[in-house]
Amino acid sequence: MKNIAIIIGIVLLFSCNTYAQLPFSLGVKIGINSSKMLNEFSNVNDIKDQAKTGFLFGAFARIKLPVVYLQPEVYFTKKGGDFQSATIPQFQNQVFTQQTVLNMIDVPVLVGLKLIDLKAVNLRIMTGPVISFVTSKDVSYQVNGVNLGSAPETSEYKNTLWGVQLGAGIDVMNFSLDVRYEWGLNNISDNPSMDTKSKLLNISLGMKLF
Repeated sequence: MKNIAIIIGIVLLFSCNTYAQLPFSLGVKIGINSSKMLNEFSNVNDIKDQAKTGFLFGAFARIKLPVVYLQPEVYFTKKGGDFQSATIPQFQNQVFTQQTVLNMIDVPVLVGLKLIDLKAVNLRIMTGPVISFVTSKDVSYQVNGVNLGSAPETSEYKNTLWGVQLGAGIDVMNFSLDVRYEWGLNNISDNPSMDTKSKLLNISLGMKLF
């Protein structure tokens, strides 16, 4: 039994040392976000955009390069936004509200730089593009607080969104805390009289598995 314990200890020590020498690491992450959809209409001027709170969970890889690092990720996230107006042509002088929730798969590819690089702690900055694939949409309407129901599943918004992320993070041992801002680049609305772009703040906690 003692010999088996020694062998297991040697194997674990060798494995940890091997992982430490790898040029990449893999991990999982969870987080929350606050997203807003910025809407512009060709025939409406009094739009009031409101933020929604969502969440994310998924995985990331960090690839070590000579000066910088590359961090591709994939995670499920919930985003959206609400807006109100009293001058929507069909509902003139009534408070019209649209509530939107988009469930999607986000795939950011970030380039980062370690400003402080110590054995147990490091401070990072990162930026890069993100592509989002919408998996489901929930668009509902209200007039003066009265629910009008939901829109068809395929209405209102495109199925692919493009954006860019910029942020900073800190690593402590195997844990990572990231704060990022995301700007939408393309018009995500399918309504010809409506231009919609998203913006988002997210905070995530990650854990490197190796």
